[in-house]
Amino acid sequence: MLNEDLLSAWLQLGCIIDNQRLVTDLPFNEALVCGILFRAGEPLTASDLCTRTRILKSQMNAILNSLEKKGFLLRQRSQDDLRRVELSLLPYGVDCYQESHRQTLALVDRLIASVGQETVKTLVPLLLQAADSFDHILKEA
Repeated sequence: MLNEDLLSAWLQLGCIIDNQRLVTDLPFNEALVCGILFRAGEPLTASDLCTRTRILKSQMNAILNSLEKKGFLLRQRSQDDLRRVELSLLPYGVDCYQESHRQTLALVDRLIASVGQETVKTLVPLLLQAADSFDHILKEA
């Protein structure tokens, strides 16, 4: 059945990405959070990160504590609102993230070479549409 085929392919890809540790220096979720902070262009809060990743607050706190212990993360109170704790990457965290990201992109380049650019050009919009649709479905539930 089509739903079983889609679920199987999705789980297989997810397991490969997560279990093969594409980002060798960081656990997957830590790399995900670093990437969001790197691209944000401004400090974010833990709540912002939970919203963007759909990671539970307790799990996010563990991720942030780990990144802080590694020297990747700076937590500081907002000057505008002392209740708000802002998160940003420290220079060491930026450097480590960029190196890991470079390694990941090299693997993605090998995937593109393997399946072909035209296939990837077709696949990317389909994956984005599936993600948007699934997000919408989950919000309705």
